[in-house]
Amino acid sequence: MPPRPRSERPSGRPAPRRVAAGLVGALAAVVLAGCSIFPAPGETPTDEDGRALPAADASGYTAAPLYFVALNGAFPPDTTGRDIACQDLLVRAETTPVKSEDLVGTAVGFLLEDEQYSHGDPALTNSLDPSEGGLSYTSHRIEADTVVVELTGEVVTRSQCESFRIRAQLNRTAADAAGVPKAEILVDGLRIEEILGLDELELGEQIVTPPADTPGTEGTGDTEGTGDTSSEMPLDEIGDPDQLNDG
Repeated sequence: MPPRPRSERPSGRPAPRRVAAGLVGALAAVVLAGCSIFPAPGETPTDEDGRALPAADASGYTAAPLYFVALNGAFPPDTTGRDIACQDLLVRAETTPVKSEDLVGTAVGFLLEDEQYSHGDPALTNSLDPSEGGLSYTSHRIEADTVVVELTGEVVTRSQCESFRIRAQLNRTAADAAGVPKAEILVDGLRIEEILGLDELELGEQIVTPPADTPGTEGTGDTEGTGDTSSEMPLDEIGDPDQLNDG
């Protein structure tokens, strides 16, 4: 569906900050899940794959979780992810620590304001990029074990596979940022599943892609494996730390 202009905000509600303007600034490397710096052993709480959820340090800085998608046939090496449909992998990343009063808003807002579809080579992709400028974060609330995220505007999707990616990225980013196991995404009061015509989210098995030096496997979809990876593969530097830290 084509994008439409951003909806007018109610009186008194500030317009959202552009937390990813430029995408070439100095928010030091976003790091893939499975790298040695995340998660640290013994940290709690953890997500459903046993990875540590965000926790502020003594100065109040917290790494914001982000979920991107590795497309079928172009998986980065040494990467852990979950099958989300269309044989794509949902892969967790994180920013360097930021100071934010609303980590859910910072993390979700980053995806919504990201002006770059792909990061790295082989790339992780952000299927929220086509919605950039037309979909924005409003608020969130916690209800028992679920974070309910309110968005406003238009969700832009170009295929059924992209709809799966959009929903999965928003759902898991919000849940991890809130430190709860579940998320519900509402767009102008409607569940995103209703808007995109999707069933409830069910993540597939955890998959570890082969290392880069495995013959015949780099950049392919032949990815089944077990265990965590230990090598560090940063994405391109993205975002502006000053903008993120204003939150």
